[in-house]
Amino acid sequence: MTFLEIIRSEVTNLPIQYEGSFREMIKERLTSFGNLIDNSDDLSEDVNGLSFTSHIFKRRSKILREGIIKSIDAYYEGDPTKAYTILKKALDEANVTGYLDKENELAPQSNLFRIRLSKENYALTKEELFHIPFHLRSKVNTQRYSIPGLPSLYLANSIYVAWEELKRPGIAEIQATRIVNNDSMMMLDLTTDIFSRNSNLVDNVSYGWQLLYKVMVWPLVAACSVKVQHPNDPFKPEYIIPQLLLQWVNKVNVYGIKYSSTHIDLSKSDHDGIFYNIVIPVRTFHLDKGHCPELLYAFKSTQVLPLQIRQFITISDRLAHQPSIYSWVNPDIQGLELIKGYVQPYSSTIFGIMEHNLKGIDTESFSAENN
Repeated sequence: MTFLEIIRSEVTNLPIQYEGSFREMIKERLTSFGNLIDNSDDLSEDVNGLSFTSHIFKRRSKILREGIIKSIDAYYEGDPTKAYTILKKALDEANVTGYLDKENELAPQSNLFRIRLSKENYALTKEELFHIPFHLRSKVNTQRYSIPGLPSLYLANSIYVAWEELKRPGIAEIQATRIVNNDSMMMLDLTTDIFSRNSNLVDNVSYGWQLLYKVMVWPLVAACSVKVQHPNDPFKPEYIIPQLLLQWVNKVNVYGIKYSSTHIDLSKSDHDGIFYNIVIPVRTFHLDKGHCPELLYAFKSTQVLPLQIRQFITISDRLAHQPSIYSWVNPDIQGLELIKGYVQPYSSTIFGIMEHNLKGIDTESFSAENN
């Protein structure tokens, strides 16, 4: 099989939804993937130079797969430090730093969004929609890329993605803000779109090294893209590798992780667009109150707009000073299929309309008070 054929295989489709034992599932999935790699004699096909490194590629892929499995086993033994050591060793020996797409730039002034739920019809402050402050770190639950007690800033490239991440809350509770980064940021790209939708890919050679990269890091991306089986349980095994990986990211030269939502399966919908989250860990660890000064300096934000208040302000798609909404309100997303068989233009959804309204509100620097 070629790299393209492996990407198109059912084995590599992501995100993963499963029943039963997480540990057994991940072992079986990585083993099935390994069989594709090990039994493929034409991985590189006509990509210049790759035919001479096929055996090295297979060896490194095996190191990464086995490292992930052993890391999870160590975590199940109650030794997270050992689990991290095993994973780091596998990442190093497999030369993952040479394969991972660390050069994925988040361009300056990118429009990112964050929502929070509140039953009050009074707007929260923009600081309240930033990461959980250090003096409230006891409220930081385990999240996919965050251990309890360590705040991280989670952002999405659309209000729709943020809504899915919060498991589709009702309109009355949503308060949203638009956050932009002042400078470019390098992200570790763990998005899964290419594994869910790849019919547009022409062949094995037209994308240079990209397909090799994607196949090489698939075991790591897969281990970070498992839908949580029991959301209300304190321990979520699906978070083991993502949380260990974020510790590793803190030690390499990237700002955060760009990843796909496990709540959106592009292989099962006709959504038209690109959907992703970003997580950025705090970069200050000595403070006991306030927010991370480095992250405060790195971003600006609009005022917070509660959706209920927005509905009271106007029944139009725009605020008084704005032009009517345009079809490319979010260049990443063209349409949503929330009702099976019916794709709605994103600009006509409440998500697109609210993003349009937020783009009509100026961004301001965050307050550094109490930091």
